[in-house]
Amino acid sequence: MKRYKKLLTAVLVIGIILVVFAIVLLLFGLIPSKDIKIATYYILVADFSLPFILLALPLAIGFDIIAWTIGVIIWLFGYGSWPGQALEIFLSAHPVIHHVFYVVFLLLGLFVMVVLPYWIFSAVRKAMNTQKHLDWGSSIVGTITLVMGMHILAHFLSPRGIATSIIEYVVGIPALATGILLPLKYKRIDYNFLAGLIGIVYGILLFATRFNHPSFSIYSIWFIIYAVRGLLQARTYRTTAPSQYSVLMALNFLLLVLGMLGVILPFFTLNSLPLVVAIALITESVITWLE
Repeated sequence: MKRYKKLLTAVLVIGIILVVFAIVLLLFGLIPSKDIKIATYYILVADFSLPFILLALPLAIGFDIIAWTIGVIIWLFGYGSWPGQALEIFLSAHPVIHHVFYVVFLLLGLFVMVVLPYWIFSAVRKAMNTQKHLDWGSSIVGTITLVMGMHILAHFLSPRGIATSIIEYVVGIPALATGILLPLKYKRIDYNFLAGLIGIVYGILLFATRFNHPSFSIYSIWFIIYAVRGLLQARTYRTTAPSQYSVLMALNFLLLVLGMLGVILPFFTLNSLPLVVAIALITESVITWLE
């Protein structure tokens, strides 16, 4: 049983590495997108995927991993011009297997997006000697925030460029999710509770009113609020978990700097704002996992 578990783990890791490598090549234009289709890449750079990217991405990730593992074997037998196309040809010829595989795609994608980060950061927290274990709520919100950061980063790096209209979604969705998480996680009326309420109101306002097209500076205010709250929370780990305290202080300070930079930049240029927002969201996701 352990042998099969190790084999499946190795196949999964190889599949993830190949998918990530292919996405990086596509983002930097090193391979033509018309020759190789990576579902995860097209979901990340698509304008229409928001706000439904969290529903479509697990299916895309699962398909790509299967395509670059099982699909490679099928492709070696002469099906299609690349592994993903070979897998599609095989599944279209077997309708029953096709439906079963779609369930497998979804479950595999959810595993990579939710369970895998939980395992990784649980191990990191254990190495840091944190007092509390990583909860599933923080893991899920961390994943949501990371996906939003990767989404805007993929837009920024893609040849098509970025639609500035997606910024309100990629900031609003994590703010709303974090706003719901904080009061449930800490169960105290303090700065975490206040930041949670602000996150909920902020996220709802972004979706409901879109702030009637204000200055783009408004979108980075959430990072400042979350960073200040994070710095206050990190102080509680100073004596109980010094490693966790040091890492969280550094990350929250970085997030604070990025938030202030995001407020100032729109007065001069909008070209670099998506990159700042992307880095800030990725930083916020790591804080959520480690706190």
